[in-house]
Amino acid sequence: MGSVGKVALIAILAVGAVTGIIFYYLAELFVPKPGVVVSLYRTELPPISAEKPSTTGSGITGATSATAASTTGPTLTILAGASVQGNPAYKPDPITAKKGDTIQVINKDNTLHTVTSGKTLEDPNKGKQFDTSMINSGATAKISTASLNPGQYPFHCDVHPYMTGTLKVQ
Repeated sequence: MGSVGKVALIAILAVGAVTGIIFYYLAELFVPKPGVVVSLYRTELPPISAEKPSTTGSGITGATSATAASTTGPTLTILAGASVQGNPAYKPDPITAKKGDTIQVINKDNTLHTVTSGKTLEDPNKGKQFDTSMINSGATAKISTASLNPGQYPFHCDVHPYMTGTLKVQ
């Protein structure tokens, strides 16, 4: 190999090395990072106002912050990991309350849930006895039993219909 060939080979290797280093650092700028969503179409949602509870249906109060006032009656906890099918969803299940009690529902899972009366999403009476609406992770909601007659009321999560439980009103 002549001296021109050696110089050309060294120049090609040098240019290749510099190009490789530049692309290595440029590629790192565009590699997705865990927990960071970058999109041209992403817009931030407005914060959910936890200060104003909403009433839906008969005697149902919507989600409020975890610092809500105390209630008279039992507490229903949506367990951490409840959104994974097969995991326990509610504690206690069944939950027992007296007519007139207000049940506090605490969402300890990391996603949205509801506590909606009815066996399934297709139940024609779904949500007619009670429905908490969406409860954010770490938030609470209330269910009033004042309008419920003694008996058993199946309930489910509208977001995760395999999450089911039973409310017993005495």
